[in-house]
Formats: sequence, C-alpha cells, structure tokens
Amino acid sequence: MTVLADRPTQATAKDPRELVPAWAWDLLVEDFRKTHHASHAYTDRAVGQFLVFLKAVGNILRAARQDPDAYARIVPTPPVDEVWHTALQRTELYLPLSLAFAGGMIHHRPVMDDDIRSGAALARTIPHLEATGLFVDAEFWNDEAASSCCPPECAGQGGLVGLQGWEGYGLTSDTPLTISF
Repeated sequence: MTVLADRPTQATAKDPRELVPAWAWDLLVEDFRKTHHASHAYTDRAVGQFLVFLKAVGNILRAARQDPDAYARIVPTPPVDEVWHTALQRTELYLPLSLAFAGGMIHHRPVMDDDIRSGAALARTIPHLEATGLFVDAEFWNDEAASSCCPPECAGQGGLVGLQGWEGYGLTSDTPLTISF
C-alpha cells in the first residue's frame, strides 16, 4: 500500500521569502528589527512566520468566499503578532500583501477569548499553516497555546465588537468601496 502525503513535509516546504519581492522582504525585516531590536536571524525567522500566517489567513478567506463553511478562525502567536503589528504600519506594503493573499483586506482584531485560552485556536491554526506548503518554524508556534497579543481585558474594550455601520462616514452598507492604484 502506498501512502501519499497531502502536504509537503517540512524538509520540502518552501521558503516564505518566495511570497514577496526581495525589496518587500527587506522592508519588513528592517522595520521589525528596528522596532524590536532583535537579531537579524530572529527577525528573518519571525517575518517568515508572519508571512506563512498571513498566507494561511488569505487561503481561508478565499475559500470562505466560495463556501462559507470553509471559514476557520486562526490566530497568530505573540511573536508572529508582533511582526503583524509592525507590518500594519507600512500600509503601502500591507495592503498589496492582503490583496495578493486574500483578494481583499486582512483585518486585525485583537481579542482574548476562551477559544484562545483553551489552546483550541492555536491547534486549529497549525494545520492551516502547514497546508500553505511553506516552512513552519515550530519555535514560533509550539508552547504558545493560550497566548494572545491582547490582554483579557480588551474583550470588554471593543476587541470583540465588529464595525457597526458606515452612516457617520456618508456611506451605507450598499455603497461599493473601491481602491484605485
């Protein structure tokens, strides 16, 4: 009997650097290194895992547009989330990443809830990361269950509240939003 793997092994997984042009990689790495005073080696690895996470989120969002049941909530670990917070500040890079990976904006809503505290969210995340075919650096994902970028009190400060409406901006839910480049 022959058994075929449904995803590449970590030995054959692709380098996350392949997801972005070299100049974009350099910007992400430099921004993170400057703000976190981390070594070059750590920064490279952290940025790589952020890109793996963002790609996994994008894959889920694209699939969910075709089949809403395909949606799964996945979460970053604190070190990956630190890169995400830094990347969000460079909008000229973050928006094209979101569009390329998800076909739309990948939003960040920091929360802490029972799904994260129990470790269920992270357990659900790892297979989605591996399904990208990219290298998943276990050091950034193991032993991070029940972790979040957001302290528990943020759930009562709007962390779980979605957008309420566009009325104050002169827009309605029927107004198409377009982005021109």
